[in-house]
Order: sequence, then structure tokens, then C-alpha cells
Amino acid sequence: MASDTPKVFTRPLGGDGFRVPALTVGSWHTWDRTPFEETVDVIRTAADAGAAYFDVGVYRADLGDVGSHTDVIFGRAVQAAGVARDDYVLQVKSWVERSGTADDIVAQFDRAVFRVGTDHAEIVVFGDLVGEHVPYEVIAEGAAALVESGRVRHWAVNNWSVTEIRAVAAAAERTGLVPPAFAQLKYNVVRRSIAEGEPFRGVIADLGLKVQASDALEGGFLLGNPRRRPTGNDPGGIHGLVEEARPRLRALAEELGGTLAQLALAYVLTNEDLCSVLIGARTTEQITDDLGAFDLLARAGADRLRESLAPYWLDKGRVDPESSWSSVPDDDPAKYALILPDA
Repeated sequence: MASDTPKVFTRPLGGDGFRVPALTVGSWHTWDRTPFEETVDVIRTAADAGAAYFDVGVYRADLGDVGSHTDVIFGRAVQAAGVARDDYVLQVKSWVERSGTADDIVAQFDRAVFRVGTDHAEIVVFGDLVGEHVPYEVIAEGAAALVESGRVRHWAVNNWSVTEIRAVAAAAERTGLVPPAFAQLKYNVVRRSIAEGEPFRGVIADLGLKVQASDALEGGFLLGNPRRRPTGNDPGGIHGLVEEARPRLRALAEELGGTLAQLALAYVLTNEDLCSVLIGARTTEQITDDLGAFDLLARAGADRLRESLAPYWLDKGRVDPESSWSSVPDDDPAKYALILPDA
């Protein structure tokens, strides 16, 4: 690697001194949409820059679906990249089914890490709660079993509402388990209402919760890429506002000597409650560009970035801050006008 490759800093996670790189690589079907050799290069580039923190999951359309092999590919690619298991942080997604027991949660986790080629992960993340699901006590018991057995070090949740987080934290307390370490949220430079607003600020303060930002580039839509994946959905209906704001955001990035992707990621990194930002870089060019966000943050400084980007909180007042994936308010969203700074 070139000597000028940006070095990713780390952030604390949990109260046990554990730290994670502030950049997490993976997410969704990243590894099965890329030539294998490119995947190896991306993993090696990330690791060399200090971002040896990877997200995997067993993804399938329904319970009977064989699903993708993105996690299996990752397991082989990280080996081919020469990154030893002790030298990277592994984050595994676990899906909360409508029925089941704590033993089922453990079995699902064991299957997930087996597919990667290991027997443990540093973090397990319980995925979206959609409709009816097992009781919070069962989830907490499953998390406790994984922690107590040494299979994982910390547990977290993905796109849960504040009410749901408080409920599972209370259930965890009854089992003697520490609260979740972080909540993975749809959070980026134009979408801040949950991660930076109330009531989420309260649960951060009460539980010591951290934030992991996902969809930091709106599934690529923020950069002007076509929407091809469901992860790029649009709570609050702000994509029209994003289209209008994009030229000004790009101009600001250029003024600061960076790219739009770097500007967007650097903004999220200014949040001290953030443990990491999750990206789906699939090429060496993309991961190298994303890593440049750390240089941009160092050059511009957090205060300047937050001040310059203050007008681009585009989902403000347009989503329910107590929701999980957010929602369009009952009022007509067309009444919200975009107010941008003068050119």
C-alpha cells in the first residue's frame, strides 16, 4: 500500500476498553456482486488502512430460500487477502424470527460464523423487527448465551426504534446482560432526524449506546447513482430534495478538496456518539475514495464541517423520530420546502 493511505482511527465500544475502527466494510450483498479478486483487494486495502472491521450476514428472500453466498465469499476472500482472524473485527447479522427460543438464536449465529469459516464474532447485530417477533426476553437470553459462551463480545441492534431498544435493554438487565453496545441506523449527512434528534439522544445518554451509521451514501443515491437496492429506500420522501441539493454538496466537497462521498462520510464521523460508519465499497477505487474521508475530516475539522453542512438536514420534520426505519408524517410532505444557502 502507498504510504499516504489514510489511517482510520478507532472509537470505543462498550465499557470494557474494546475499540473498533471507525469504518466498517461489508453490508448487504457487497461481496457477491463483485469479482473475487476485487473483493480480496478491497479487504486488503481496508485492513492496511486500519479498517479491518467487516460486516457479514446470511441473506435470503425467505426461510426456504438458499440465499446469497456473500458471507461465504467474504470468508474465503479475507483468507486470500492474508488477514488473520485475530487481526480483524467481525460483525455478524442475526435475524429475529417470529417464533423460536434463545437456543434457536445461538444456532442461527453458529451457522452464520460457520459459513464465514470461524466459530466466533466480536459483535452480533440483531436485525430489523418487522411485525410480530419473539419476546424481548428471548432476544436478551439469546444475546446473553452468546456473550457468556465467548462466541461474541458485544451485541447490537439494527434499525430498532427507541421504544424497542429500551424494551430489550430492560429485558437484558433482568438477565444480568449489559445493554446493546450500539444501534445501527439509517444515518447520513441529509438524514439525521433519528440519530441526532430526540428521543434517540435520551437513549444514548441513558444506556451509553453508540451509533453505527448505515446507508451513509443513501445506497449510492446521494452520489447520483441509480437506485437498485432496497437499502436505498426513502423514509420521509426526501430524494427530490437530495437531487436539488446534490450540486451544492458536490461543490462544497470540491471547495474542501474532497469528493462528495468523502464529504458525506466525514460529516457522519464528526458525531462523537458514532462508533463506526458502515459502507458497501465493492471496488478498490471506491474503498480508496471512502478512506479519504478521514483526511478530509482532519483537514477541515469537525466544527467547520458541521457548520457548513448544517443546512442539509433534509429529513428534519419529515420523519417520525420514534420510529425504526422512519416514516412519512401524516401531513402532506409536499409542504416542506428545501432551504439552501446562497451559492
